[in-house]
Formats: sequence, C-alpha cells, structure tokens
Amino acid sequence: MRFLPVVLALAPSFVFAWGADGHKQIADIAWTKLTPATKAKLQKILDAGEPTFRVSGNNVRASFDDSATFCDYMKGKTNTIYEDIIPAMNSRFNPNIASIGKEGERCKTWHYYDVPIRFTGKMPAVDPSNADVAIRLAISELTKLNKGGLSDPKMACWWLYWIEHVTGDLHQPLHCVSSHEHEAEGDAGGNKFKVKYFDSEKIGNLHGQWDGGIGRAIGEEREKGKSANIEDVSARWTSDKSLQPSADLTKDLDPMSWIKAGAKLADRYVYGNLKQGDRPDMNYQFVQSDLCRKQAVLAGYRLAAILNKALD
Repeated sequence: MRFLPVVLALAPSFVFAWGADGHKQIADIAWTKLTPATKAKLQKILDAGEPTFRVSGNNVRASFDDSATFCDYMKGKTNTIYEDIIPAMNSRFNPNIASIGKEGERCKTWHYYDVPIRFTGKMPAVDPSNADVAIRLAISELTKLNKGGLSDPKMACWWLYWIEHVTGDLHQPLHCVSSHEHEAEGDAGGNKFKVKYFDSEKIGNLHGQWDGGIGRAIGEEREKGKSANIEDVSARWTSDKSLQPSADLTKDLDPMSWIKAGAKLADRYVYGNLKQGDRPDMNYQFVQSDLCRKQAVLAGYRLAAILNKALD
C-alpha cells in the first residue's frame, strides 16, 4: 500500500507548485487513463532516467508517480545525470536568464507563466522563458523521440519529467498568474502575498497555502475515514461524478488555454477579496479543497491524453 504524506495545516513558504503529494496524485490519476502501449514504453523511458526515479520491483506506476517530482528535485541537486544539458536548457528561451538571479537557474522559470492581473497602466511583460514554451518543447521532443524508436531513452525521460511536472504546475492557479494589486512588480504567483495560517497567528504566503491544497484535500477525506492511499484516492476521485471535467475540457491540450483558465481561477477564487495579512475563513478552505480535487483530476486526464498521443 502506498500512502502520500498529507498536509492539514497551512504550508509554510514554498517555491514549488503543489507539494510532492499533489504532483504524485496527478500522475497517478493519469496512470489510470494511459493505454497499455504507453505504459510499456514508459518503463523503458523511466529506466534510463535519474537513478532515484527508476523503476523498482517492476512497479512502473510508482516510478511514474515519483517522476512527476523530478523537476522540483533537481532544483536542489547538482549531481543529476542531466548536469551537462541543464545550463543550455536553462537559457534556451532567454539568453539573458542569469540576469534575474536565483530564479534564473536550473530551469526554474519553466514552472510557471505569470499572466499579469490587477495592474494599472501598461501591461507588464512575461519572461520569454516560461511554462508555456517549456511544455510545448517537451511534448514536441518526446513525440519526435518516440517516432525515432526511442533510441535515446535518457533524453526521452528528461522530456517526460517536464511534461508530467509542468502539466501539474499549470493546474495550480498561482502558477498561471502574478497579481500587481499590492506589489508594483507583481507578487510572483502569490509568493509575496502574506496571509495567516488557518490555525494560528503565523504568517505564510498565499502560494504556499495553495501548494498544499491537494494534500490538504486528501487529509480532510482521511479525517472522515477515507483511505489516503494514492491509488485509492485516484480510484475515488476518478469515479466521483462531481469532480469529472467535461469532454471538451479533457480534450483541451493547449497549455496557453490552461494558463488563461488558471489565471481566471486565481483572480476569482484564490485572491478574491483577500487582503494582505488576512486569515482565509472556513468557506475559503472548502472552496480551495473542492477546486484542488477538480484541478487534480483535470490535470491527470490531460496528462494521460498528452502521453497517449506522444507515445502510443
């Protein structure tokens, strides 16, 4: 039985989209929709990637789930098998990426797209190195490698990691937006927007609050006696009619469409009427958990559709 760690309290300041539990849950939901042919190819691909994430005990599903976290893992590791390509990948879309400091390292800008909202005057520019261009490139490259017979499974795995991860990222609303309401330069997806924890006077950031959203939703269900096992959660959420996206949404594989939808969700539900220093109330928590479940299912279905198309 595989269980995910669940987050019940408001998370502290994080720089990741969804916690590891959220990314793994989305991947596991996708696994339930992959074709047998796609799953067979994934084993070959995953076995050529970062050793920590390779298949163990023939459990391809667990490896696939874990691999959704590699792109966060590599932020703090400098000894991966991909070190020789990371500098070129990092500056691929913006040759001057190093000028933005720590955020311009190790492909960190590939995790989000900052649609500006609540600004006055001229619309702020979006960095050319972003999640939209990154995931489009990853899908294109994995598709080409598959058509070539997967002769380079190590690189196929690199692109698989990014497809898994960024699909998840772009269904976390704060990875699609930057509000200029309280910060002239933008709040970096809520990282600069301070709120109180649900259960104390401590202050964290809004981004971190939403990173823990999927884990918190699972934790709420566990408190009601439901299983927190990752595969049980996938089975439960994919059979819950209230969480199912429409066929049109599932078939929408355009990342920019996801980004625009995420920015609208962020404006309406994440920021809403919150002010700096507020503590989100119980209704806010309810809306958050419901939205996170729906976003996890939608992301999983879209991830499966992308991989089936690229590999099957």
